[in-house]
Amino acid sequence: MEEILILQMGGTIDKDYPKTKAGYSFEVGEPAVRRILTRLRPSRSIITKIETVCRKDSQDITDEDRSDLLEKVSGASQSRLVVTHGTDTLIETATFLASGLRERGVTAKTIVFTGSFSPEKFRDTDADFNVGVALGGVQAASPGVWVAMNGILLAWDRVDRDDTGQFVPRRRSYAVTV
Repeated sequence: MEEILILQMGGTIDKDYPKTKAGYSFEVGEPAVRRILTRLRPSRSIITKIETVCRKDSQDITDEDRSDLLEKVSGASQSRLVVTHGTDTLIETATFLASGLRERGVTAKTIVFTGSFSPEKFRDTDADFNVGVALGGVQAASPGVWVAMNGILLAWDRVDRDDTGQFVPRRRSYAVTV
């Protein structure tokens, strides 16, 4: 089985609330996915490596951070990657990555973005579920950039957020000409 590279960008999934710092009441800590994997106990055939790109709230992620992610993904020896990311700008970063990979001609990688609406450290978090879907999705999906949230796996350009903030299939709009 091929190694899966998991890249941390930060976001709610990695939030910790130890003290007030820099105007926030949280810090983005160590990759939560390490703790999640001990609970999920994935198949022994799933080999993972975890690296950090940045540790930021997704609203603070810049195009420079996205470029760092693009570099890491483009240069990775692995062809299957999971990116943990905050939900507020997850689709924006997935779009940036898909565009950058296309411009570079990188077509043989499967990248799945995921995150959570509540921190992994919270009792009723969705983090374990979303990471589980992402790990299954990255092994089953064809090459490209995908989003695994709320029990769905959708291509980056076929996912939206509805008025409740949930990730949902993008509605198609059809132009009617008369």
